[in-house]
Amino acid sequence: MMGQLPPFEEREAYGGFFPAFRQTWLAACFRPAKFFESVGNSQNLTTALIFGVLVGWVGNFVGQLWSVLFQAPLFISFRIHQPWVGKEEVAMQLGWLVALGLLGWLFALLNILLLGLLFHLFLLLFGGAKQGLVTTLRVVAYAQAPALFLAIPCLGPCVAVIWGLVLDIIGLATAHRTEIWRSALAVLVPVVVCLLCLVGGAMIAAFVSQNQKVP
Repeated sequence: MMGQLPPFEEREAYGGFFPAFRQTWLAACFRPAKFFESVGNSQNLTTALIFGVLVGWVGNFVGQLWSVLFQAPLFISFRIHQPWVGKEEVAMQLGWLVALGLLGWLFALLNILLLGLLFHLFLLLFGGAKQGLVTTLRVVAYAQAPALFLAIPCLGPCVAVIWGLVLDIIGLATAHRTEIWRSALAVLVPVVVCLLCLVGGAMIAAFVSQNQKVP
């Protein structure tokens, strides 16, 4: 019956690839509770990964493209008045843009797989993993939908990250048929731990660098 699976997995019923993609994106972003019920109705991982990789790839590439275009006038100004300034920055920006264009799909895939494994581990820890790892990976893949907001300058990345985490929480609770607090802990605890590690690492690096400067 139509509607038992995400539209992207019933493309013929929704009029083809692009209409199904659009319906899946809208449902994942704005009707997550109902949408992720359908995500838990299948173990088809390939199609879910294709969706997640596409939105992550496109969002990151377009976001980086905007960054290069917005900074281009500044780099041009530097080149006119100070020709020796800005060469490395331009090369790094363009290099990263090319890398995202060629390998962005791989970055997006690894992101889904790593997040899925991490979230599933913590979901097991908090007693919320009522389904298998495939279900968690399907949720994380479809929860990548807000990655398209990365293409929007300034606020886009913040919206993409925050809303993506919200969808992970809702999706895991719904697809695993567990309490929302369990899925919230499974998502937020590793995120907080990673942030603390980054902050701690930055503080240690700054402390070591400062001490090295002292004669």
